[in-house]
Amino acid sequence: MRLKMPITRRKIQNHLQYGLWKYLLLIIIALAGWNLIYTTTRYQSPDNLKVEFYAQSAGMDEKGLQALADQIHAEVMPEMEEVTTTLVTFDDTYGDMQLMVWVSAAQGDIYLLTDDRFTSLAANEALLDLQPYIDSGELDVTGLDLSNGYVKDAETGTRTLVGIPAANLPKLADYGLLTTDASLCILGNNGNDEYSIKFLNYLLTHMQADSPTAQGETTAPAATVQP
Repeated sequence: MRLKMPITRRKIQNHLQYGLWKYLLLIIIALAGWNLIYTTTRYQSPDNLKVEFYAQSAGMDEKGLQALADQIHAEVMPEMEEVTTTLVTFDDTYGDMQLMVWVSAAQGDIYLLTDDRFTSLAANEALLDLQPYIDSGELDVTGLDLSNGYVKDAETGTRTLVGIPAANLPKLADYGLLTTDASLCILGNNGNDEYSIKFLNYLLTHMQADSPTAQGETTAPAATVQP
């Protein structure tokens, strides 16, 4: 004797009523697995072919800032695979911890930070010494007041230039960035010194009040002021 168990609409409804969660779980697992595989296997640009600018913001103009980075990419470093920007806001509880995690992981190359966080990184010797690049002419600091960009070694008394005060660069405010009580700096373990310096130099020469704009207008050069 052969039993007949036809599939009916009622049976399907009962099955879905009690077994739908299994299908939903299967879909979630499949999507999570695909995302994990994609994340771990997708191509990522090596450190020497990318530049990352992390900027503590006074406002939010992420598209405008990335447009600036894209222009720097095209004009100054077309051989780079990526030139990206990230607007950063730090909360009072976990902000310093978040910053130290990024620094320890060499995440980001150029940073714009409030002076308290800049000073903290400088005291921990986490920032690149900029003086050799000024001496070589790779950084043009003509007309800039660098006095607040130095850190002093408590033991030796040696002063090292590791930051550029953002007050020198008022046009940064056009991109929602801090220009008061803030400094630009480069991580010592950034992985791409050459192009981090080029990116920083573009900001130094284009973000001053009387400098050429990012769209290429020209003005008379500023008078030289020694740091």
